[in-house]
Amino acid sequence: MAFLNVFLRFLKFAFSLWLTASVVFMLSRFLPSANTPKGMAEADVSIYGATGAATLKSVRSDYLTRAGLNKPLFYFEVLLVGEKLAHQLKTAPVDKPWLEKAVLWHGSIPAENFYSTWQQGLSKGFETERKKLLQKLQSWSLGQSLEERKALEEEVTKSITTFPLSSSTQLLQSWKTLTSSSAPFYYYLPIIKWQGSDNIYHHWMVQILKGNLGISTQDYEPVSLKIKEAAGISMALACLGLALAMIVSYSAGMYFTEKPFSAFTFVFRQFLYVLDSIPAFLIALSLLGLFLLMGGAVLSPLSFDLEEENWLSSLTNPSLLLGSLCVSLLIIPHLTLQFHRSLADQTQQLYQRTGLAKGLTFKKTLRKHALPNALLPSITVLSEVIIGLMAGVLVVEITFSLPGIGSLLTRSILAADYPVMVALTLVFLIFRLFIVWITELAYALLDPRMKNN
Repeated sequence: MAFLNVFLRFLKFAFSLWLTASVVFMLSRFLPSANTPKGMAEADVSIYGATGAATLKSVRSDYLTRAGLNKPLFYFEVLLVGEKLAHQLKTAPVDKPWLEKAVLWHGSIPAENFYSTWQQGLSKGFETERKKLLQKLQSWSLGQSLEERKALEEEVTKSITTFPLSSSTQLLQSWKTLTSSSAPFYYYLPIIKWQGSDNIYHHWMVQILKGNLGISTQDYEPVSLKIKEAAGISMALACLGLALAMIVSYSAGMYFTEKPFSAFTFVFRQFLYVLDSIPAFLIALSLLGLFLLMGGAVLSPLSFDLEEENWLSSLTNPSLLLGSLCVSLLIIPHLTLQFHRSLADQTQQLYQRTGLAKGLTFKKTLRKHALPNALLPSITVLSEVIIGLMAGVLVVEITFSLPGIGSLLTRSILAADYPVMVALTLVFLIFRLFIVWITELAYALLDPRMKNN
């Protein structure tokens, strides 16, 4: 039964991961870099300059092909019956938009006949007249209301008459036949079109599972490599700060409960309330200023890689030590006060009074009976603290010039490096889901009530 419970929790975690990754993918499609290379969508066109429309279109098409973005978005597509029939027609790319509207509004056969006549006229030359008529047809396909389309139909008719008589008569007749026809009702019914696994979502998800998070548009380095280099520093900073905070918080919580009326307890608790109300950036700047006034320096470069032999020496870097101290100061007030409150609640339980009635000392009953029960609620608090570390680490890394995850996120936002931003968002969400999942497992393993439920 325990194995089944763990397995079901794992399936829930896996489903949450898939759903989170899918939401991140869909949101990433709204970014400016989704369909154009960097710089093309900027107002000052600082990269491509005053390039012609044809060249820009060619560059965009080449970019979509190289990036694999010219494929369908998902495994299936919901479209109308008329749109599916229009997709089946073999047309030139420039004629596709207006011909799809013609099929949807007036039927497949009249639209196909008009397009066939149009192609015959194209083969006879008349390049100037053809371009003018193409512009009119494109404007007609963009008409919103029936009255607007009627007015645009008259303009198309006038444009057709500019063709030589031998071609305009047949083309005009096909056009009138098209506009006088109406598409059947079932053309507007939705259908599902299967597009196979060769789509953008499938390839994106496969690359994510392989650990390929894309290429940075700022320096063209792999995003996974940049995150790996920055994650080592952030993990060291967070682990050192969390370890120090846990030692201080649980020790102080025990002392507050054992000696609730001492002067030290009163003063330290008031200090924690004040410290909890101070913004993170102010604590970081105060520590940095105090360290510099004492003659310290934080200009030494820092790199952290577990594969290197001298990674332990990086832990003595002044920036890392000060940052860890700052992180611990951000955590200690909340963790200490919550643990003390949980421990104080346990001292009011009947089993605590029973232990005292049997002759046990308050300190012994507190450590033997109250502490294990008080640690269970603190698991939730600790998980919230670990998740909240992401915000605290961001402030600390910027203040102490640490090249960690927070600094990487800030630089990617300022440089509009969208692949890095999307990858970091996904990493943060997965980290949060993982911590929540570990917390649930810890509760299930440590709490007998949940074991038997």
